[in-house]
Amino acid sequence: MKQNIILIILFALLISCESKYPIEIKQITSKEIVTIENNYMDRNKIKDSFRISIPTEYEIKINSYIYYMTWLYKVNNIILNQNHIDYQVYDKRNLKREILELNFEKSFKEKVTIIIKERNHLISKKDALQLLKKYNIHKSLDSLKSNNTIKLVSYDKFRKENKMFIQELNKISDSIHFTTMKKDGSFFYVNKKINW
Repeated sequence: MKQNIILIILFALLISCESKYPIEIKQITSKEIVTIENNYMDRNKIKDSFRISIPTEYEIKINSYIYYMTWLYKVNNIILNQNHIDYQVYDKRNLKREILELNFEKSFKEKVTIIIKERNHLISKKDALQLLKKYNIHKSLDSLKSNNTIKLVSYDKFRKENKMFIQELNKISDSIHFTTMKKDGSFFYVNKKINW
C-alpha cells in the first residue's frame, strides 16, 4: 500500500513539473515527399549526379514567451546555405511559403511544426534510375530541367524501403542548431542530431 502511495505522489510530481527550457524540439518522421532534382549547380564538379531532396520534420513546443527562432543546418560537417540553395524551411500550416525564421512578436503559439527540405545530398544517375524503377515512375532524368522535380514517395515510406541509404546518411552526425531569443533579450540554443 505504501509503495502505491509513493508511486502516485511521484507520478503527480512528474506531471506537475514544467520544463525549465523555453522550447523543446522533437523530430517527427515526415510524410512529405522525397524528390529528385537536377544537379545543375554542381554539374561541372560531379557529372552524372542528381540531388535527392529529403524532408525532415520538427515539432517545436514553446513553453515561455519568445521573440523569434532561427536555425543552422549542418550536413557532412558543413553549414548549409539557407537561401533556397541547400535547404528550404516551411511552417507546416503553409507549405507554399518558405520561411527564414519563426517570428513570435505578434502572437504566442504553444506548438509549431516546421518542415525542412534538404537539397544537399547527391546520388548517382544509376541510383536515381533505380529509384525511379523501384517506384514505377516513368520520367526521363535526361529531360529534367533545373527547376523541375520528380516526386518519389513519402519520406516515412522511403525510410522503411531504403534502409541501406538511410544507414549511410546516419553514419555522419548531421545536425540542426536552433537559436531562440527570449523575452528578456537573452538567447537559448538547442542542437539536434538529425535522425534520417
